[in-house]
Amino acid sequence: MSEPFPRLCLALLLGLAAACGPPQRDVPAADVPKLASLSELMDAQATVADPQMKKAGAATYADADYAAFTELSSRIQATSVKAKEFSKGPGFDKLADQLHETAAKLGTASAAKDAKGSSDALAAMKATCKECHSKFK
Repeated sequence: MSEPFPRLCLALLLGLAAACGPPQRDVPAADVPKLASLSELMDAQATVADPQMKKAGAATYADADYAAFTELSSRIQATSVKAKEFSKGPGFDKLADQLHETAAKLGTASAAKDAKGSSDALAAMKATCKECHSKFK
């Protein structure tokens, strides 16, 4: 067997594994109202939020992080409003409102380049997401 064959197999397996992950939906805030299902909405949220929420707890952030947090704030504010169109009841709506408020706090903190405020908002957003998923997923 030639050496390129195992590399090709490995590349194919890695490609298939990546394709099996959650769908990536990079949806700008202005296009969030066009999402047609809660599943699409959650995929859009995860695409933008998951990489940023991993940064919660850092003591400092770079300018690029603050820019990403500002974008995250905008998108999560849009998705949290849209989520209520797919409501699963008052508890779901309350968590959507909570997520919206925390996303607004992230926007304020990131505009001020406030590392602690940004970190706290990211952690609170992550906690809200986990709570909602544990109750309604």
